[in-house]
Amino acid sequence: MSRKKVYDQAYFDRWYRGRGSAVGGKGPLRRKVAVAVAVAEFVLDRPLRSVLDVGCGEGRWQPVLHRLRPEAVYLGIDSSRYAVERYGAARNIRYGTFAELDLHVFEEPFDLVVCSDVLHYLDRREIVAGLPALAELTDGVAFLEVFTRSDDVEGDMEGFKRRPPGAYLTMFREAGLLPIGLQFYVTEERALDLDALERPW
Repeated sequence: MSRKKVYDQAYFDRWYRGRGSAVGGKGPLRRKVAVAVAVAEFVLDRPLRSVLDVGCGEGRWQPVLHRLRPEAVYLGIDSSRYAVERYGAARNIRYGTFAELDLHVFEEPFDLVVCSDVLHYLDRREIVAGLPALAELTDGVAFLEVFTRSDDVEGDMEGFKRRPPGAYLTMFREAGLLPIGLQFYVTEERALDLDALERPW
């Protein structure tokens, strides 16, 4: 029987802080958030107002987003008790899992939905269970950053699922999310608002 992976302070210290941390660089994070904000605003044709970050960990997107768009509302959801207890109040993080996203009550969908570096650690049934709710919550764009067996992956490999790229694209399409490049996705309804060469068909 395999042990359950624990996302405690030691985990985040190892992978996000200090020397040798694989994903802790602030420069790449700032650029990633800036691109996500720009794409969402381009698609919506207005300033960003709301962000949902599913599997947000310690909510590292929140302070970066706040500097870029102080008026935008950020909500993070994560299954780490440590992250919620430590950063929940300061960064607006609530406890929850990807598969049970539909159990949360939201007043309205979000301009930008983020799920970064999460899905390749989940079982397929968890992904399929959560994707319909994620799609329904996506009013503008979804940034679904996923690494596949075709990618040169660094960092935490414990529990990493080596799926082909097509497996994710199929699951996303079945949930009604269509790719528009750089791991950004829109709903079928939103795709109709895009110009011909911006559409995913």
